[in-house]
Amino acid sequence: MAQLISRRSHSFQMHVQGGPSLGRSGAPLLAVPRALLRAIGRAWKTNSDQRLLQDLSDHQLRDIGISRHQIPHVIAKGWDI
Repeated sequence: MAQLISRRSHSFQMHVQGGPSLGRSGAPLLAVPRALLRAIGRAWKTNSDQRLLQDLSDHQLRDIGISRHQIPHVIAKGWDI
C-alpha cells in the first residue's frame, strides 16, 4: 500500500492510496484478533518472566528482595509485595 505525505499549513497529512478499505464496519472485525494477540503476548511474557525468576538461585532471589514462594505473586501483581 503506497502512502503519500503532503504538507499543508505547517502540519502533515497522510493520504493512503490503494488497498481495500474496511471502513467503520471493519473495526469490530479487527478488535477480536487484536485482543487475542494482546492476550497471547501477555501470556507469553508472563510465562517467560516466571521461567526467568524460577531459574534464579535462592541467593539471587534474596538479592532482589523476593523468595521463591513469592514468584507467582510477583508475576501476577508486580513488585509491590
